[in-house]
Amino acid sequence: MEIGGRERNGYHIIDIVGKIDRLKDSIVLKSYVNTLLEKEIYNIAMNLAKVTYLDSGALNVLIYCHNTLRKKSGNLVLIEPNEYVGDVLEVVGLNKLVKIYFKEEEFDHEIQKS
Repeated sequence: MEIGGRERNGYHIIDIVGKIDRLKDSIVLKSYVNTLLEKEIYNIAMNLAKVTYLDSGALNVLIYCHNTLRKKSGNLVLIEPNEYVGDVLEVVGLNKLVKIYFKEEEFDHEIQKS
């Protein structure tokens, strides 16, 4: 797994590449999110376009991130999950908690309006 970040219209976008399938990956992702929280960055988008697999540890990090950001009046959104990742998010009900944009252009359009 590789992680990179960029800023856009008040959101920090975390670009994730590869599989999130080891405990180490989940710890790295959670640590990255905690670093953003320490910097008082409370609007986070995770770009999942290049994520090919995620396990229960990754799902736990997404739920942690959502809950923590909500407490800070922030927001977590997910961008461009592939069909497999989208299905996993739907099966566990994360699509009911977190806004999912199936195209980054859709996300861009939405945040430019706010």
